[in-house]
Amino acid sequence: MKMLKTLVLVFGVVLATLSLASCTDTDGYSLDRSEFGIVTVKPHGDHAFYLQLDDYTTLWPVNQGTPPSDEYRALAYFTLLSDSIPGYSHAVKVLGLDPILTKTISPDLGEANDSIYGTDPVRLHENSVWSKDGVWIEDGYLNINFITFFGGREKHYLNLIPKTNANNPYAFEFRHHAYNDPEMSEQEGLVAFKLIGLPSTNGETVKLKITYLSYEGEQIIEVDYMSRD
Repeated sequence: MKMLKTLVLVFGVVLATLSLASCTDTDGYSLDRSEFGIVTVKPHGDHAFYLQLDDYTTLWPVNQGTPPSDEYRALAYFTLLSDSIPGYSHAVKVLGLDPILTKTISPDLGEANDSIYGTDPVRLHENSVWSKDGVWIEDGYLNINFITFFGGREKHYLNLIPKTNANNPYAFEFRHHAYNDPEMSEQEGLVAFKLIGLPSTNGETVKLKITYLSYEGEQIIEVDYMSRD
């Protein structure tokens, strides 16, 4: 949960959206100009990595560091250096990577779901700078920008689980366990779930349905989903 707490602090300060257009105008590139966005950090062989900005845009860091053993989502700060280098959309200089809590789908534990995954409420960030309603799918990840109360005494537990008895492979529950952490301050956080193992949509767009408990009761949000076959 350390990554989540780090991101909560970051989001309290950083509230802007990425605009690649601003860096490809007639003024050219500037080493004094920095951008940021949510990316997937992806290993490339044993000694390198690249950044997937969205479903179509890839960034090659010229200042390579140690590649991760597994890919993860992160808030990336970078400077654009060029357009279209071989195999990638842009070359960039990475100024910083703040990891986002990145998880896979957790198993449905039936009657144990409430005790293991929790029943504490959250609200989706309706004014999220990243997406309307704070929920979106990008690069094969379901991303959730949420708000809840933190006390700083206990680690919170966030999970995406299949909807019990839903008879729908695209129905899930977003679960939050606060472990009785005191409700001292309302803060923003972000978590990404890798959507693997779902049935193919065969080129069609379906609705991914996410049930969650808000402060007003049970809610359902739907997001367009097409599998990456």
